[in-house]
Amino acid sequence: MHNNHSDMFSEQKKFNFNNMKFLVLITMTLISGQNFGQSHKKTEIININGINMYFEVHGEGEPLFLLHGWTQSSQFWSEYIPTYAQHFKVYAIDLRGHGKSSELTDDFSIEKTASDILKLLDFLKIEKAKAVGLSYGGLTLLKLASLHPERIESMVLIGVAPIYDGKENTNLDKTFSYENLPDSFIKELKETHYGGESQIKRLFDQNLNYRISIGDETLKSIKTKVLIVNGDRDEIMGIDPAITLHKFLPNSELWIVPNTGHIAITGSNRYVFLTKSTQFLQNGER
Repeated sequence: MHNNHSDMFSEQKKFNFNNMKFLVLITMTLISGQNFGQSHKKTEIININGINMYFEVHGEGEPLFLLHGWTQSSQFWSEYIPTYAQHFKVYAIDLRGHGKSSELTDDFSIEKTASDILKLLDFLKIEKAKAVGLSYGGLTLLKLASLHPERIESMVLIGVAPIYDGKENTNLDKTFSYENLPDSFIKELKETHYGGESQIKRLFDQNLNYRISIGDETLKSIKTKVLIVNGDRDEIMGIDPAITLHKFLPNSELWIVPNTGHIAITGSNRYVFLTKSTQFLQNGER
């Protein structure tokens, strides 16, 4: 393992997970805007890898997959879909354990989620797709591209690291647990997770299994076009992982978003992000 990855782990250990209010704010930002204002074209639930996976389809054109963050759902993309659907056939997916998809019944892993997306591509008979992934969704795309780069034509990764291990954050399981969440936040989660309290608890019980490890040589082998988006004040990942990704992904562009944190594409940044990401997904450059 290269030294830059060791340094990355050291930096991650510095993050103070005792700041519960801040972590709740981060995750509430993830689920903000989850009330769809537009009618969707189609919804479907299919069985993949032994789970029921829910997704919605909007628009026409080349396929574009939207993958949400941890403890979130496809509804996060409600304010992004109207723009994307003007240019692409958008698949907004509830990832394993989230939203209207089956709740977790065994240990979570990024590898399982990546396999779900691969099987969904096969089910839909899509040879290759464009994709946007936020945090956990971006990690899923990165893992999928490391195993099957030919299936992802281009992708936008927001708040993603090639190496991350929930077990390195020793206070995470204690502070960012279901029992410590404010009632108002639990209410928000229940509005988007149809399995209710049981489904949500299972997600938070898996915090320590939230990890990924993709080495430099593997990154170099990924020829997929990638736009890396990272807030310059990312409190969870920092900016070093984004720089590492850009260094080793041969067909990547890096966009450091000023004055913003881990969720770098919300608020006033949404409009710029939609413009840049749409242009990149259409043309391979922003």
